[in-house]
Amino acid sequence: MKKQILSLVVGVLSLPFGAMAQEHPGHNMDMNHDQAEVKHYDVRAEFQQQLQAVYQASLALNKAFVAGDAAEVKTQAGNMIHRVSEVDMAALEGDAHMAWMQYMKTISDGLDKISVADDIEAQREAYAGVSEGLYKAVKSFGVGETVYYQYCPMVKATWLSDSETINNPYYGSKMLKCGSVKETIN
Repeated sequence: MKKQILSLVVGVLSLPFGAMAQEHPGHNMDMNHDQAEVKHYDVRAEFQQQLQAVYQASLALNKAFVAGDAAEVKTQAGNMIHRVSEVDMAALEGDAHMAWMQYMKTISDGLDKISVADDIEAQREAYAGVSEGLYKAVKSFGVGETVYYQYCPMVKATWLSDSETINNPYYGSKMLKCGSVKETIN
């Protein structure tokens, strides 16, 4: 009997943590929430304004996710792709330029996945990368306004908001208020 219990305990402990946690189907978005890893850069106001346009487009994308409208999500992802393409990287130099290139790739890759997916759950899964890349960009460069970095423990994913009020884009009406503000970025 002791051997059976010991075997069971060893078997459970050898499972990956995500396999033990009950998660929303299709979501396994355990993003790195280490805020200390993001370096702040002083950049021109012109660049911040362009990044602010990307951030504003992300707010419209959030609303489409909250509504659960896959077609509108595609439309807003396309708008955000356009805003990202309008960011002038020439306004950045050195390490700041390299950081933006990395953040932009993460954001763009996720937006590309969203724009080709027809299923809202697949779109939401891709959105986790977009949100994390945008968080790092906003934290690094600023957008001239207060931004709330929010986190949903059920899907282990984040998003940015212009309000402290939680409107969860990963669950929409199913669990609209699931989450919390993890950080306020000024």
